[in-house]
Amino acid sequence: MKKKKLSITIEVLTGLHIGIGTDRPEIGGIDNPVIKDPITNLPYIPGSSLKGKFRSLLETESTSFSKSVIETAFGDDENSPTRLLFRDIFLSEDYKKRFSDGSIQTEAKTEIKINRTTGTAAPGALRVTERIPPKVVFSGEILIRSMSDEDEQLNLSLLNEAVQLLNNDYLGGSGSRGYGAVNVALK
Repeated sequence: MKKKKLSITIEVLTGLHIGIGTDRPEIGGIDNPVIKDPITNLPYIPGSSLKGKFRSLLETESTSFSKSVIETAFGDDENSPTRLLFRDIFLSEDYKKRFSDGSIQTEAKTEIKINRTTGTAAPGALRVTERIPPKVVFSGEILIRSMSDEDEQLNLSLLNEAVQLLNNDYLGGSGSRGYGAVNVALK
């Protein structure tokens, strides 16, 4: 088996929310926090979020790859090892410093749900969502495991299409409200 590491960068274009949810929002606090590294308390993008989004986009929008190719790449083929391994994606060194020194921080976006019939705010519908602001850059890696040169090329093509699809979609939650536009690049 051959292994190849690809570098990935993700630039946030519109506020990004990949959340953890909370059972007990604090009064006046954040209802929907973003996921953060438990040691550094800095935001990151879980590899599972990126893997799930890539897979979902390929399954619903790709006409280039069969279901079995996608399943083999993402790990549903019982007779073959998963081809694509997604690592967690962390802040680039520059943004890690900027978050750590406080020169940049997450934003709290307040939203309200409107009752379409009455045109007024729905009861209890005020929420505050934490987002990673635009321009922030994350970097990490994806590992491709291949059985042959042809297998490697197929998986590279699959990943490149997934990147193109994601660059025309959104990552994380609330994409229909403008969240999560990103610019993804592989090297």
